[in-house]
Amino acid sequence: MDKEKTLKEIQSNITNGNMLLASGQISELANQFSDDPFTLLTCASLLKVIEDENGAADIAKRIQNKVDDANRLETAKGLRSIGFPAEAERVLSHAAESDDVLREKMRIFFDLRKYKESSGSYEKLASPTLEDTAVMVRSVSAGKEHDKAVKLAEELLAEAPDNLDAKMCYCAALSAAGRSKEAGKFIKDNLKKNKSQPDADALASYYLWIEGKTVSAGAYASKAVKEDPDNILGMEILAYCLVEKKKIREAKIVAGAINEKAPGNPAVVRILDMCRNTK
Repeated sequence: MDKEKTLKEIQSNITNGNMLLASGQISELANQFSDDPFTLLTCASLLKVIEDENGAADIAKRIQNKVDDANRLETAKGLRSIGFPAEAERVLSHAAESDDVLREKMRIFFDLRKYKESSGSYEKLASPTLEDTAVMVRSVSAGKEHDKAVKLAEELLAEAPDNLDAKMCYCAALSAAGRSKEAGKFIKDNLKKNKSQPDADALASYYLWIEGKTVSAGAYASKAVKEDPDNILGMEILAYCLVEKKKIREAKIVAGAINEKAPGNPAVVRILDMCRNTK
């Protein structure tokens, strides 16, 4: 079997709505490359796209038995990115600790809502990155340590005042701490400072979404995507707003667009999971 040719055929069938045919091709591909964890990851991801959650979960379990030390970390990253953090945790359970392993464990624990373990992994890092600290802020905030989360977010923002992730952390930490007025002022000031910048509008949409203001969030998300069709944050929030309006088909189209622009982006799985869980 020509793997690349088969993958193109599968994508074509998915695009054209031939899900049953695509499902059979994915199963055949998984069987043909049953010892290759990365091909199996691709198959699981494709099954997620066609909403075969049980099939994807079955392959995710099979992947755990195909891992060795050489591919353990990358396999865990792949499993987490397609929505299987528990399987990813098991893959890394016996891995030798290094900064790369610890930062992946941070993200896995966060997805599993094991916030103390996530923070503990951060504290072991020899050289934490800005992205690592952002995950730490979210873990502390989710663990209800709001004052600590805001302080860490302030420090992160001072270190990287123009970084979108730092701004998102700051707004989210303030909102969770019941300091929405401060977060709202920050958003307004950011919009004024960065007028007509897609990331500023995407950030506003993110803040409004977490505040439960769906209509306004959708408007800013639409504006961000109109200004920059590759703005992933704007697209993700737009999809959430569409799901909230029960426009499931349109949200799935946005998820597909994200997958084309940024294959493997966790936003795709988050959107599809939200679609599946909305009645």
